[in-house]
Amino acid sequence: MTGIATIRGARLSEREALTALHRRSSYVWEQDRVHFDAHPEIFGVAVEAIAAGDVRVALAADGELLGFATVDRATGELDDLFVAPEHMRMGVGRALVEDAAARARAAGCRELSVTAHPRNFPFYEHVGFVAAEPAATRFGPAFRMRRALPDGG
Repeated sequence: MTGIATIRGARLSEREALTALHRRSSYVWEQDRVHFDAHPEIFGVAVEAIAAGDVRVALAADGELLGFATVDRATGELDDLFVAPEHMRMGVGRALVEDAAARARAAGCRELSVTAHPRNFPFYEHVGFVAAEPAATRFGPAFRMRRALPDGG
């Protein structure tokens, strides 16, 4: 098992690796592959988000990319959370959510929010989110979930 050695800001030179991880992570959901195959443009990370410092990567000691998250610190929106399939269920997603929460809180946000498919509720509930209201996405129904970010906690 490879543990997380560090979480840091993504680098523009990692953009291709982030796109590949995004694709591999998404393809674990077999029922969604038809949508992904029809819309390959959904994969990747915006250069602007990397440049703004909104994309954070989790790395192993050997530099292996384990996962990444994108959080808009102005709004507290968790836009992306992707973990390499071989590292899922090992604490990488949790560590990235905690990092995103700390950064959003430091930027003055009172909550962290995410749009999630119901199949992902168990994970998000486990890391402190609660379901709020229904939301529509490009690929079907989802829900907004929210996590309070109290001062100092």
